Amino acid sequence: MKKMKAGFIGFMEQGADPWVQLEKAAKIGYKGTENGEFILFRGDVQENLARMRDMGMECLTVAAGNSEVLEKEDGVKKMIERAHIIGTERAVVFHGKVYFTKMNRPVTYDDVMHEIEVLQKAAEECRREGIRLAYHNHDPEFRISFNGLTVLDMLLAYAPDLWLELDVGWTTYAGWDPVDVLKRVAPRLSAVHFKDFFPGPDVQVPLWGSRELYSMPNFCSLGSGALDVHGCLKACAEIGMDYVVVEQDYMHRLTPMEALQVDYLVMKESGLVE
Repeated sequence: MKKMKAGFIGFMEQGADPWVQLEKAAKIGYKGTENGEFILFRGDVQENLARMRDMGMECLTVAAGNSEVLEKEDGVKKMIERAHIIGTERAVVFHGKVYFTKMNRPVTYDDVMHEIEVLQKAAEECRREGIRLAYHNHDPEFRISFNGLTVLDMLLAYAPDLWLELDVGWTTYAGWDPVDVLKRVAPRLSAVHFKDFFPGPDVQVPLWGSRELYSMPNFCSLGSGALDVHGCLKACAEIGMDYVVVEQDYMHRLTPMEALQVDYLVMKESGLVE
């Protein structure tokens, strides 16, 4: 069984030199990052690409924060252009409409179906350009249903060209078995995010740019919490994933680099990651 490579998203400290942090991550053993787009386009892209590759690091994806970005004039076109410039075949939408129910913003069946139409159209455009557009889940895609179908199943059924970036941490938090889900959605997987959390009460974190609080799982480093890390790694390896991507929304006692070190060593110890 071919070993997978380790990638990461997040963990970058604001105000600190991103290149220094990338180099530290590369020295730990990481081969790819989903942060890369935001670093590469600061300055000369080709020079930055060469610098990143010299570290042994790959930019894994380009991103749209939400589906509304794809509805803007040239939104999909510009995303495809960025993917071609940096040489990636992957794009991802990080937040669907149902995510914002976590901030007490209601969503209807019509809202979801409109978003699915937008995602399918964008995925078709991406496919024609050799790009796989993926959708990143949180827990509401498993918790919210319409007409007997979860939102995740609606995405898979009604947007046939859309791929999935499955977050196994959020899947676990929603009460689903991530190994079973990985196996079920395997033909549609573009990437997998690994995120662990302490079992028990949620924590209250600030909403972006405001003092309003909302509930989140108590995220932690891999192997410290509720996630079946080894089971998910084994499933990913059997599916044939080339990368597994770690993520942790906020830190506890460890610094971001310490958490990255822990995550990498836990994955390497499994024998399934380079």
